[in-house]
Amino acid sequence: MNKSKPIAKCWSLILPGFALVTAVAVQGVNFFRETPHARAPHLRQTVPLAPVGWNGREVPLGVNEFLSTEVEKVLNYDEAISREYSRAGESFGVYVAYWGAGKMPTRLVASHTPDRCWTENGWQCLQMKFKVAEKIGDVALQPAEWRIFEPPRGGAPTYVMYWHLVEGRTYDYGERFNNVPDPLLWWKDAVQQAVLGSREQYFIRLTSSAPLENLWNDPGFGEVLRGLGQLGLAVQPSAISRNL
Repeated sequence: MNKSKPIAKCWSLILPGFALVTAVAVQGVNFFRETPHARAPHLRQTVPLAPVGWNGREVPLGVNEFLSTEVEKVLNYDEAISREYSRAGESFGVYVAYWGAGKMPTRLVASHTPDRCWTENGWQCLQMKFKVAEKIGDVALQPAEWRIFEPPRGGAPTYVMYWHLVEGRTYDYGERFNNVPDPLLWWKDAVQQAVLGSREQYFIRLTSSAPLENLWNDPGFGEVLRGLGQLGLAVQPSAISRNL
């Protein structure tokens, strides 16, 4: 009988726990008493509501988002926008949530992706791509998670791209479907939470009933993307690309 596997599994649980306890001891009571610090409201001013050629409107978060109906209470965000842009039979949606530093642990924000929340409400992922690189004009965007979801009772699929930015850098979900959190990433986030506290975060999601790539060269869609770029979606030329 091979005893090495149970021993290795045991240490894989003990070592991260020891690291977490050590980190908490180093930081002390600040781990429990973070002081939230957020920007003034800025999402509605940054992301245009009426880009050229499109009619925009504010919409409530869909019922497929979360098991709880008290969305704001569950997410605990500082600010959020949810919009639909339409014209002559075409439409796309934009959802952005913002958490200032000290507001929300990274691992909790990372657990509220379409991969988890939509599938828990009956949606099925038909296709997925990871860390998709796109540009708006000559400006590179942070790598995106790309999905196609089918509604619970069938019908037209929804095309999705989403980003989770932590201090301006893309959160690395790994190349996997994230309906269940990666245990190693969970521990890593817990340790970083203890050492660094909760950092500034954005969650950005685009949805459409048609491939989003079809809209990429549209002037109005580009106007929205440039607004999102100001929130950190655009890669700064001087930035060094690195994952968390």
